[in-house]
Amino acid sequence: MDSTATTTLSPLSLPRRRGFTLVEVLIATSLSAIVMAGVLSSVLMLSRSGYLLNNYIDMENQARTSMETIAVDVRMAKDIVWTRASDTSAPTGFTLKDISGNLISTYSYNSSAGTLTRTKDTASVLITGIQSLTFSAYKYSSTGPELMDPTSPSYPIDTMNNLTKMVQVSLSSKRSRTTLVDATNNVVSARYVLRNKSQTN
Repeated sequence: MDSTATTTLSPLSLPRRRGFTLVEVLIATSLSAIVMAGVLSSVLMLSRSGYLLNNYIDMENQARTSMETIAVDVRMAKDIVWTRASDTSAPTGFTLKDISGNLISTYSYNSSAGTLTRTKDTASVLITGIQSLTFSAYKYSSTGPELMDPTSPSYPIDTMNNLTKMVQVSLSSKRSRTTLVDATNNVVSARYVLRNKSQTN
């Protein structure tokens, strides 16, 4: 008969397994902390970049849509009436009318709220976060388009209304967010022509 021998290993014959020393644990913990700090910094940086990019996209979309809307309205207009506090103050807005004398739209800039608003049947805010905005009026002269200075006594309200043949809008807007740098956007529109208007000299 075959017999199978069973061998029992004593604890002394087993291979010894070392654990981590305190120094090794501390080194591993420090390296893990450094790696995690780098990962968290990268995530934070990407998040901030994403917010900043969204701010730029929002400002650009508002500006582009607004300029297109103004362009369509101005090109349909026959008459323009500037909103001015006095004969020597800069315009804060304007009203456009078509060839039948009907209202096309009214644009107004609120410097306190930093908004540009278009009003027809209802008011709608086109741009927010405006830091500064300038409406420029041009007339036609023998040498071409000529910018009219609204602060000059030569262009009181009625005269400026009658002579305006082209309109341009320039603005600077800003978006702010805590822990982020400010996102700014500067826009200068094309010169929009009142195609249906005959300039009164």
